Amino acid sequence: MLGSTAISPTLPHTQAGHEHDLLLTLEEISQVVSHSHDLRETLDNICQLIQKRFGTAVCSLYLFNPEGSHLVLAATVGLRAESIGRVRMRPGEGLTGLVAESLAPVMEPNAQHHPHFKYFPEAGEEPFQSFLGVPLLVGGTLKGVLVVQSIESRHFSTGEARMLKTVAAQLSSLVTDAWWLEQMGAMAHGEVAQEKATGPLSGLGLSPGVGAGLAYVLDSWDTYRQKAPRRADDPLVERERLERAMAQAREELKRQEVEIAALVGEDQGAILQAQRMILQDRGIERDLLACLDRGSSAEAAILDTLDHYVAAFSKVTTAVLQERVYDIKDVFHRVLWHLVGGRPGRPSADLPVILVAREASVMELFAVERSLLAGVVVEQGGPQSHAAILARSMGLPMVGKVEDFARVSQPGQWLKIDGFTGQIDPDTRPDESPQEAQPHRDLPIISPPPLRLGIPILEANINLLCEVDPALRDGAAGVGLFRSEFLFLARRSLPTEEEQHRIYSKLVTGMQGRPVCVRTFDLRPDKLASVSLLGKAGQGYDWRLVLDSPPLQRLFREQARAILRASTLGPVRLLIPLVSCTELVDLVHSTLADARTSLRSDGLAFSETVQTGLMIESAAAIPLAKRWMADVDFLALGTNDLAASALAFDRDNPVGTAQLDFLHPGFLGLLEPALAAAHQHGKAVSVCGEMAADPRGAIALAALGVDRLSVPVKALRPIHQVLARLEAGRLAEIATALRKATSRRAVVGLIEPLLPPKRE
Repeated sequence: MLGSTAISPTLPHTQAGHEHDLLLTLEEISQVVSHSHDLRETLDNICQLIQKRFGTAVCSLYLFNPEGSHLVLAATVGLRAESIGRVRMRPGEGLTGLVAESLAPVMEPNAQHHPHFKYFPEAGEEPFQSFLGVPLLVGGTLKGVLVVQSIESRHFSTGEARMLKTVAAQLSSLVTDAWWLEQMGAMAHGEVAQEKATGPLSGLGLSPGVGAGLAYVLDSWDTYRQKAPRRADDPLVERERLERAMAQAREELKRQEVEIAALVGEDQGAILQAQRMILQDRGIERDLLACLDRGSSAEAAILDTLDHYVAAFSKVTTAVLQERVYDIKDVFHRVLWHLVGGRPGRPSADLPVILVAREASVMELFAVERSLLAGVVVEQGGPQSHAAILARSMGLPMVGKVEDFARVSQPGQWLKIDGFTGQIDPDTRPDESPQEAQPHRDLPIISPPPLRLGIPILEANINLLCEVDPALRDGAAGVGLFRSEFLFLARRSLPTEEEQHRIYSKLVTGMQGRPVCVRTFDLRPDKLASVSLLGKAGQGYDWRLVLDSPPLQRLFREQARAILRASTLGPVRLLIPLVSCTELVDLVHSTLADARTSLRSDGLAFSETVQTGLMIESAAAIPLAKRWMADVDFLALGTNDLAASALAFDRDNPVGTAQLDFLHPGFLGLLEPALAAAHQHGKAVSVCGEMAADPRGAIALAALGVDRLSVPVKALRPIHQVLARLEAGRLAEIATALRKATSRRAVVGLIEPLLPPKRE
């Protein structure tokens, strides 16, 4: 019967005379499930079964509430029934709390004499002397405590304690499943009164810095569908409202074009022109006006027309056309926001903003005026997503991997984020604006130091053209890595050869004769996160498919032509990512030869001295490197991917990020064969990953013989200080010792003395 708490009398009963008989059978557990119709009945049946099996006067089940950090009595046989739900304790409070705190069994023949004993008068525990409690654990996480008690003073045997612990392990998942089922049903019927969680949240720091401001939630526009009026009395009034909102949207797009152009180049600044064309399209205008003529409000006209176009685009099979639906959505949402006076949670014009989104694409980083943008919070996305890389380039604090995302996605609440620690403090309005966490830019200009034998040259990683001047000011000897993927990210169409040529030309010219290394596009979906350019067709743009993809090969050929053409303006190196097989190397050589031939045929100039390099990012490529070095000019080590694969960690996972150890002696030993292969052919080796930007990592790489380090612009000055202290002779001694090291501690012990002294 649904409301019954009595367990089936057919459940077998065995006296506790033999310890092995205390274990539950699969049939017994199955019958508990069969005779349990809600959480209370499940827990009651478990307590009855355990009380009979162990022959005790009491069996009680306490559940752990992680939000309140307390245990609550959820079911009992032997204690007062009215105490259920009333007896509560913190971990460490009482003997039951001691079990929860230690996550280990607690046995006591005279419970009232134990120093942790606590009397709960409502439970009626006075007659019971002995106590045995074990934790309920699921995946190592506390879910509750199972307790048995006797009237007489009884010494539970070690075997009985072990058996009760085993029984608890058998029942832990059952208890957890019953609790979740009750919660799900209650939420489905609106019966759960949620406790408001308080305190800071933990995430993963994606871009350093501290920022505070009002939460500006990008993906909450659906609330307008629920609140927007559907009908209107005066079509003329609605038409005026709609025209005014569209004009405001056009002006906003013009302003954002200028902002984007300043960050990523004029060609990318023009990406919003397609959206302005939509706002001026007569066909769309006719559809909107037709809705108004039928009595719709301006808001309803926007929403209904948008739905019509989205439905139409969903029937198109051409990938390029499918991608245009993103522009349609952006435009209609933009007009809608102007109609109702702003997006959900839109702060007043003079207050800082924390951008909040489930996934942050590059385009979304331009949704707020840069002067107001104080930081970014995303539910998904790792440190290698291009939105995170762009945030670091823009000096924006960013936190991701936020588990309790609902707490930060309330529009208009104050948030303070720390991109160093990943901590978020919600609902706390700062007393003053956060201090700038990055070094002040009014620092003296420094020049690249003179070349020293055995000391790496220091270059800069560049993602945006706006980083060129800071790189020069901070003494970069050149650009060691220009991530050309960014040409594909802040737009929804593939860049043409001419567009790429203009960007590369500006980069080369801006570096004033210092060398520029352009890495060809590395369009891996795991790196691009939510970039809408790729959409469902993202796999088709994955560089790893280039050997079997004629479209990718054509795209690579166009990019090679653009890079070669820009080489007339200054020294250029061309870097190929993710080289893992000889077939790819052959494709690169044939494509570059074809690009040079076609440029000559077209009468377009290029330099014959452009160097070509291979980027090694997988361990399988290292043994092959010596076979490739005769036909290339340099080698690059992608230490981020190399370390992740070598140490078996996902670097977009918070655990993997924390455990990624560039000073692991096995990883350092993995790099040596690649360095030897290059140096035997007289070719330089560069490193542009996070290892190069870490002082200890930079010293280790210098000792191993790396010729060039390329680091983010913000890391140039600190790494300059590190390299300035190094001497080739001392590095040679360190290299010999590193080869013998077998632990991280030994590696750190060799490197620490070479670090600059810490500032007080």
